[in-house]
Amino acid sequence: MSYIKKNLFNLVIIIFGFTSVLFINNKADNILDINSNDIKTMPDNVFNKVKYIAMNNDGDPLYTISSPHMKQFFDNEVIEANKPNILLFRKNKPPTKIVSDFGSIAYKRQNIKLTGNVQMYFQEEIKDPFLKLNTEEIYIYLKEQLAVTDLQVFIKKNNSYLNGIGMKSSLTKGEFILFEETRGKHAN
Repeated sequence: MSYIKKNLFNLVIIIFGFTSVLFINNKADNILDINSNDIKTMPDNVFNKVKYIAMNNDGDPLYTISSPHMKQFFDNEVIEANKPNILLFRKNKPPTKIVSDFGSIAYKRQNIKLTGNVQMYFQEEIKDPFLKLNTEEIYIYLKEQLAVTDLQVFIKKNNSYLNGIGMKSSLTKGEFILFEETRGKHAN
């Protein structure tokens, strides 16, 4: 009889221990449930009313970014800028000006992502009228001097215009290629 009591007592202890582990594990899951949107990465540096100048190895400016508020993150080598005003410099050509609501600049990889009311002002020669490009998002690949978007694009120069969806542009050659639903009007 004592053998049965002993085994029954051991069985109760095992069941109690098992349910305790399940209860604690379930409670821990509820406590540790973290929504990734709640995690805020802190910037390494925060700047107000700043101008960032990127230069090549010879000391020539590649581009400048002016912003009322900028954050720098060392770990992923990114600068986030509110209302960036960017000038992209090209050899022996007028600079290309780009403004938007928000910019993310991967300065080591020399890539820029601009979002929200993106406006690009391009001139091939100083005497030429501005070509104005509007879109909601654009990627600038600085090494290749390319501007790319998958979204709606509207380009205007004088009384001529071109619009469509998706674009690839060579900033050195001044070529703008629209991919889909392209429409436009050319006026002399």
